[in-house]
Formats: sequence, C-alpha cells, structure tokens
Amino acid sequence: MKHLKILEALNEKNELTVEEIAKESNLNLAETKKLLMRLSEQGKVESFEKEGKIYWKIKEVSEEEKKLKKEFY
Repeated sequence: MKHLKILEALNEKNELTVEEIAKESNLNLAETKKLLMRLSEQGKVESFEKEGKIYWKIKEVSEEEKKLKKEFY
C-alpha cells in the first residue's frame, strides 16, 4: 500500500513538495506523482502553490462535505 506511505508522510509534515514526499516515503519520483494524482482524484490530498513551488497536503474536509458523505455512505 504505497499510497499509505504518502499519506503518512503528509500527516507528519503537513506540507511537502513531490520531491520531499518521494524521499520521505522511499518511492521514486514518477510513482510518487502518479499516486498523488490518484489520491487527489479521490479527494484525499490537494496541491497548492507557495513561494513559486507546488506543495501537497492532506485535504481538509468541510462540515458540509462530512454531512454529505454521511448521507450517501
């Protein structure tokens, strides 16, 4: 479960670049990018720009999203 390594790294450090995530999770860069995109599509992580770099973090879920998930799942 390689995606769990990425989520663990982001849980520990909050905001990381893709290179930092790859290093923390012991995955190669291409695989890290692929897994981040998949996690992003699932709504688990999100990217943002800061100081000219792209960072990733665990996606914060709003109260409205939490309510919707409870209604449908």
